[in-house]
Amino acid sequence: MQHRQLKLDIRPKTVSSLCGLLIFTTLMGGLTTWTRVHRAYSLSPPMTVHEKCPQSPARETAVSLFPRPQVLYVSQSLQQHSISIPQIIHQSWRTRKLKAFQTEWQKTWLHNHPGWTYMFWTDKDNRRLIADHFPWFLDVYDSFPRNIQRADCARYFYMLHFGGCYFDLDFESLKNLGPLLLDVQVALAYMTQDTESELSIPNAFVASVPGHAFWWYVIKHVLMAVASEGIGSHDAHRITGPIMLKKAVAQYQTLSPMQDLTIFPSDTIYGVDYSWRYDPAMLSKFLSCHAASQEFNSTECKLSFPGSYSITYWSGDLTWNGWVGER
Repeated sequence: MQHRQLKLDIRPKTVSSLCGLLIFTTLMGGLTTWTRVHRAYSLSPPMTVHEKCPQSPARETAVSLFPRPQVLYVSQSLQQHSISIPQIIHQSWRTRKLKAFQTEWQKTWLHNHPGWTYMFWTDKDNRRLIADHFPWFLDVYDSFPRNIQRADCARYFYMLHFGGCYFDLDFESLKNLGPLLLDVQVALAYMTQDTESELSIPNAFVASVPGHAFWWYVIKHVLMAVASEGIGSHDAHRITGPIMLKKAVAQYQTLSPMQDLTIFPSDTIYGVDYSWRYDPAMLSKFLSCHAASQEFNSTECKLSFPGSYSITYWSGDLTWNGWVGER
């Protein structure tokens, strides 16, 4: 393998050349790549049991899936070939030190998904994943000026390498995702009924079979945004986040012969509509679901969304209880 010999110059000309290579790879060989990666993953998942996890039930063990995020439980379905989204929940934070409210929401994913694999990633784990499996992207990854941009990209690479479902830590699980994901290959969700908004498809939730071609479109658009805006741009929305992601969705839906991208309505995954914070008639309802608000009441909030599989409490954009939500 010669991956280490590819040193990515961050100048726009070099990034544009790499974008061209990714376009060719996606359009000409994306489906072949997806099949090959998925089969290789399904046949030989790298696992090593190394310790008991004190936070989980006795039957659950912490497992090292290279590159060693914290794994609280590993499902036997990882060893079975399937075209379904693997039963894996990914979540991530700077370190393993979480606030009490984050830990409580984290536990709901374990409670509602018995038998699923739960993988918790730190910033160090994320970088190791890129360095070990996607070294051609490492120079770009290290050059981002904000941690949130690296965290954004890491979740796309979770989907490429492992597949499964990623949720931000301010989500609470309300019920098992299994029925929702039947026959789904790639899934995103709107966070508002205003689907025309450039921010309408965030990456706070993503789900996929491993190695799907869609994620190469996403990575290509990250590199295109870097070439356009500059690697030093602090605009995470345009470089690595929802604005970039929506552009990638539009191109994939236009160019791909596969109609296999599902976008769930906002009340299925996010619960509260983010645009309600700007609507005087709905502001009170939004604040009852906003963890940073003095009016926050999760019990009242959940009663408004009986059909939702999860709900986000939008805690990441404000400073509260001495915790700065900005990564």
